[in-house]
Amino acid sequence: MKTEITSGEANTYPSAIKFLKIMGRISIILASVLSSIGWAIAHDSLKSFFNFNFYRTITDATAKFTASSDPTLLFRYYLFPHYLIYVSMLFYIGLALGLSAVFYKKTPWHSFIGAILSIIGAAYFIGVLGAFLSVPMGEVVMTGIIKVSFALCVLVFVGNVVQGFGLYQSKLIPKWKSSLFIAGNILILIFPGVENWMALGSLMMVVALLPLTKLLFLKKHIHGREFALQEL
Repeated sequence: MKTEITSGEANTYPSAIKFLKIMGRISIILASVLSSIGWAIAHDSLKSFFNFNFYRTITDATAKFTASSDPTLLFRYYLFPHYLIYVSMLFYIGLALGLSAVFYKKTPWHSFIGAILSIIGAAYFIGVLGAFLSVPMGEVVMTGIIKVSFALCVLVFVGNVVQGFGLYQSKLIPKWKSSLFIAGNILILIFPGVENWMALGSLMMVVALLPLTKLLFLKKHIHGREFALQEL
């Protein structure tokens, strides 16, 4: 049976594609911006933030946090930072798809495998954060599935590393920027749960991808060649 496309559907399709393109390009920078802010503001002072230990330290503001602590402090130092990380994971999915669309023709396997790993990791990250944010602080039961989900969360950054190597090989941006993106994700993987190191890793990703975002919107040239958006 032949299906006819109405004029309304024909007009909606280009608009939907345009919206997806814009969201993909925004996600490339907004994912790491939100995560860097979320991890940074978990600290109660600049002194606390710049105390770069190799293990997680409890700040003065959160040292005695319980479910019955001052709701204002709980929101400021526990809920709000985690809300930002929670939202950032949606944009990390967009980041994975956005990067994949940029260079999949040049390095298809890095593009595909990296995107799949990142999307799986972001999905589990959202699930874990949802579990912790849906109950009072400290009342999550660490069941087997929660532990497995914790382990799978890191795939979002493993996938970013894989895509970073694809971006490096594609030569669409200077290699040092691709290397900075890879290093930022590795820093997060090395120091999971240490917010200031993770914030620094996310900030490195922002610096690395900001020029790419600008190029995607302005459709400039890279290294004298036209920068194809690969149907993004």
